[in-house]
Amino acid sequence: MSDAQPPAEKVTAEVKRLKEMSHQAFFEAWTTYVQGGTDENAPREVQAAAFRSHDLASRTLTAVDRAARELKTVVARREGESKREHQARISTFRQQLHDARQPIVDAVEDLAADEAEYLAQLDDEAFAEEWTAFVQQAAGSTRSGRDYVQGLAFRSPEVAPRTQALSVQMMRTPEKFLPAAEGETRKAHLARVTQFRSRLEAELRFLQYTLNYSVARWGRMPTAPNYRLQAMRLLVERHPEEFSQLRNAVRNDAQKAREEVRRQRRAERRTQARPAT
Repeated sequence: MSDAQPPAEKVTAEVKRLKEMSHQAFFEAWTTYVQGGTDENAPREVQAAAFRSHDLASRTLTAVDRAARELKTVVARREGESKREHQARISTFRQQLHDARQPIVDAVEDLAADEAEYLAQLDDEAFAEEWTAFVQQAAGSTRSGRDYVQGLAFRSPEVAPRTQALSVQMMRTPEKFLPAAEGETRKAHLARVTQFRSRLEAELRFLQYTLNYSVARWGRMPTAPNYRLQAMRLLVERHPEEFSQLRNAVRNDAQKAREEVRRQRRAERRTQARPAT
């Protein structure tokens, strides 16, 4: 994309035009731009600025990802074209897409940094509301718009520790953060909670990678999450009596095993102490 600064009013008009497009029309406008095509409505430098604008950057990044998945659809094989020629055009488009992607990524990361600053200054209740809404609406699905940016912000190194701590609380007591709606049946609420926890588990994996990266940057080897210890803590919180019984049973078995070992050792010593006949 060009580094030239086009007139702001032209960029604003192009942003407005692109925002009003359907998803397919926007996608086609983006792929046409990537391949060097021109649009009678705006010069290429105006389009470049519009695609990476704050209003469109996350939508453009979604189009970038889609184009990468649908290379053979975007660059359809022409009639009479050989496989080698078709593959050469696909390779060219792949490189064009790679070159066009970085300015979009930079713009999205700027938006995510701003969103991370906003999330960091929220109190615990407001932060929990934002995260709950995000998990319900966006986690586990294709990101777009503010959801894309907000997801990056929640997983940023500055916010991820807070997000992870809250997520662990939510996994333990999801009903606290997702109460039953008025008129909602118990079965419907349970299904909603189950879906919420499933999406939360996916987000926790992303958060763990973020935190591991932060640790690795300082030259320390990331440790794998201790799922057995996490499961034990959940068992203690949810079923304290059963856990206590299991713990006592394990202790008794261990004590019996130690006593049996001592008994065998005493028997061996007595046998060795007997005079030979």
